[in-house]
Amino acid sequence: MAKRILIIDDERDMQVYLSALFRKAGYEVEVAQNGEEGLKKVGEFRPDLVTMDLVMPRRSGVIAFEALRSSPETREIPVIVVTGLAQHDELFRSDAPDLRPPEAVVEKPINRERLLETVAGLIGGA
Repeated sequence: MAKRILIIDDERDMQVYLSALFRKAGYEVEVAQNGEEGLKKVGEFRPDLVTMDLVMPRRSGVIAFEALRSSPETREIPVIVVTGLAQHDELFRSDAPDLRPPEAVVEKPINRERLLETVAGLIGGA
């Protein structure tokens, strides 16, 4: 069975690009338009990995990330943050000492080979 990736991003171009990239690599893909929808789809789709933008409507990526990490059902799912924000490190300094940072942060524009290597390193190939 193919590994599953949930893409949480409000930008249509990024949804299409990442979906095509991951599907071509053999992964099963689902897309959510914002953090709120992403949290719902995590429970339904049961992804092996989540990619997440930070700046989104209806629950930002930071808030959705903290919700994923705070839940016993989802805290072990690897998260790759995909962002255009240059100063993203400060966003993941939480008051919760057991809230670990994302497994990786990939800055836009995306280096596709590096992203696929990161995904494979976290969950294996498709």
